[in-house]
Amino acid sequence: MRITLLAAAAFLLAACTSEPQAAPSQAPATQTTAEQPAGNGPNCANANSSVVGKALNLRLQGQRESVDKAVTTCNYVGAGMPVEVRFTSNATAATFAKGKPEKAKAIEGLFDEAYESSAGGAETAQHTVAARKGKTQIEVMSPAGVEPSKRLIADLFARI
Repeated sequence: MRITLLAAAAFLLAACTSEPQAAPSQAPATQTTAEQPAGNGPNCANANSSVVGKALNLRLQGQRESVDKAVTTCNYVGAGMPVEVRFTSNATAATFAKGKPEKAKAIEGLFDEAYESSAGGAETAQHTVAARKGKTQIEVMSPAGVEPSKRLIADLFARI
């Protein structure tokens, strides 16, 4: 028993005196809230959880922003199913067409070009609506439906 206690004490002492682990190499994603003021250009401050939740008629509690080159992605918490708004800078007709799902339907009259697609069943449907205006593309993925997503996209283009 004495040997077991000595071994445990030695282990704890080693744990307390070991080298600290290096900090993560990637900075954590920025957390934004409804109180954050809108920024310039396509970013999650312009699409905060209050704006997105109201447009989609969903209760969203906050969001997380991640940026990868020309794509800013805003992920939202609280809808039960994933909700995401994605802004793409330097979009072209070719890149828009390349990202369009095979079974997507074109939406006429929504900015330069737009499409909608749905996946899942009646209770688990996830809708995607994307539109391009000039060199900016906005894509909304949510369980809210196509019409609320179209209204949100129009509101977001007005904000940026």
